[in-house]
Amino acid sequence: VGTTEALDDPNSPQYKASEWITEECDATVPIDPCSESQILLNEQRYALAVMYFSLDGSGWNSGSNPSLDAGAGEGTWLSGLNYCDWGVEISGTNGSYEQLVCDEFGNVLNLNLQSNNMAGPIPPEIGVLVYMSSYISFFNAQTGPIPTSLGLISPLETFDVESNNMDGNLFQPEYCGPDGLTEVVNFRASLNNFRGNIPTEIGQWTKLQNLWFADNEVTGTIPSEVGNLVDMNAFLFYKNQIAGTIPADIGNLDKLTWIDMEDNKIVGTIPDEFYSNLELEEVIFKNNSLSGTISTKVGDLSKLVTFWASFNELSGGIPTEFGNCLNLDELELQNNGLDGPLPNEFGNMESIEFLSLENNELTGTIPSRLFGVNLIGLRILYLNDNKLTGPVPENYGQSPRLKDLWLNDNQLTGTLPLIAEGEFLFLEELLINNNDMTGEVDDSLCLIRNDTIPGGNLGVFHADCQPPSGGGSPQIVCSCCTACFV
Repeated sequence: VGTTEALDDPNSPQYKASEWITEECDATVPIDPCSESQILLNEQRYALAVMYFSLDGSGWNSGSNPSLDAGAGEGTWLSGLNYCDWGVEISGTNGSYEQLVCDEFGNVLNLNLQSNNMAGPIPPEIGVLVYMSSYISFFNAQTGPIPTSLGLISPLETFDVESNNMDGNLFQPEYCGPDGLTEVVNFRASLNNFRGNIPTEIGQWTKLQNLWFADNEVTGTIPSEVGNLVDMNAFLFYKNQIAGTIPADIGNLDKLTWIDMEDNKIVGTIPDEFYSNLELEEVIFKNNSLSGTISTKVGDLSKLVTFWASFNELSGGIPTEFGNCLNLDELELQNNGLDGPLPNEFGNMESIEFLSLENNELTGTIPSRLFGVNLIGLRILYLNDNKLTGPVPENYGQSPRLKDLWLNDNQLTGTLPLIAEGEFLFLEELLINNNDMTGEVDDSLCLIRNDTIPGGNLGVFHADCQPPSGGGSPQIVCSCCTACFV
């Protein structure tokens, strides 16, 4: 897996590792690295040493051995101990883990070097660790490409290099082709600089459960072979340059709970087959160029918690079937071309906290059920920049936890209703400007301003309370608004 040129270069990790291990042949160690019967273990010891030098082991947070002290104790790399004792047990907020784990025969099974201040490329010698099932090294400063020798590690189940500075083609044929990895369950490479396309051969990773490569520079399209990944639980590829359409085959992923394709260049419609993935909890289509309508089948997603489809080109009405999504916590549909009325069935969404529908073409009145006691968790309601008409519902103050209420830039009429004592205790922003409303703002709203005593939390209150430039009375009389508009 290495090269002769690298072994001959005095500055290379391979040369440094070979010099170190050659010097060790004269040392007294529990396992003689020069014994012919231990040749495989010798290779693994060498491969680990190359990794240490390649990834700047002298600066590691854990396991560092700057002086290459052979007498260093357990938990120190490149000591004279059995390399299976080089790893240290590390405790964290999510429990403890072993940095290096071997089997009873001395074969390296797991390397967990997360958040260890590693810098430099992963060397091709990683391919010597042919018994390894897990390589985890997120939150470091690793550079360069994924070594093609990764494909030699046939038992590999987890490969996690998130949050590094790596680059090169993400999916290379040596490990993603016909003879590549077949046991991989978790492949995480988000927050790097990887590029290239998603190959059709990805469909051969049939045991894959987590495929994460968000925030990279991957291009191309989503191949239909993704539909072969029937065990997939999470598919995250936001912030890339992926184009094309969503293949209908994606509807085969009946174990999928989380998909995030935000900030790509995906076009076309959301296929009806997509809604066949009944385990979905998190769905994020945000900031693409999707068109067409949202299917009424969205109501079949009874486990849905998050649905973000904002900043697209969606059209048609908002399905009333959203009211079947009783676990829905966040619904973002802003900045599309949606039209028609606000579904009265929104009042069924008892878990909703964040509802953002601004910048569409919505018409009709605001349902009073949006402010009913059934929606006790609603904190954010953005309905601005639509074509809504009629008055603000009389019960609007009955939303106990509402923090932001944006109704501006519509065609609302009537007078802003007063509120009862104890209502709108958490309200911070109320925007009703650029409507056709009239009358006087009741003192009950002024009493919840954040600059009154005892006061409330309302700090942003916009209304059409500025007199016209040519003279005359304002549309709304307001003594406590923070900004007035004509």
